[in-house]
Amino acid sequence: MIVLRRAGALDRPIDLIRRLAVAGVSLRTAHSVVNRLADLGWATCPVTCGEDLRLLANELARLNVQVRHRVFAEGTPDVAAMRARQSLSQREFADLLGIDLRTLQNWEQGRNRPDAAATGLMRVFAHAPDVVEEALSEPVVV
Repeated sequence: MIVLRRAGALDRPIDLIRRLAVAGVSLRTAHSVVNRLADLGWATCPVTCGEDLRLLANELARLNVQVRHRVFAEGTPDVAAMRARQSLSQREFADLLGIDLRTLQNWEQGRNRPDAAATGLMRVFAHAPDVVEEALSEPVVV
């Protein structure tokens, strides 16, 4: 899975659809991707594992589209290290993520693994804690 971002005008949508088709994307999906890029400025797109992402990114850059590869971490994330880097207690981290304290403890002790959504949220928190805090809370209106 890749994430595409519009980096300018989509002047050649047919060329973009053709290039995505060469990468193994169905014409219907490629058309949907181009429409989403035009409307929202970004889209996700499935590509085959054998696709050379550097070549694809280079070719799509000429069509005003940036390519980002979705990173799927191998193995279990080090939840304790993620939490420790932010100087949070287990209780604070669990409360921030909206999970039960025992769930967090089980992750840290290797008894269970966080699912992809929880891992993604923790990765975002590791890179931009303010964004996660803002997204998961509301200001008190005075």
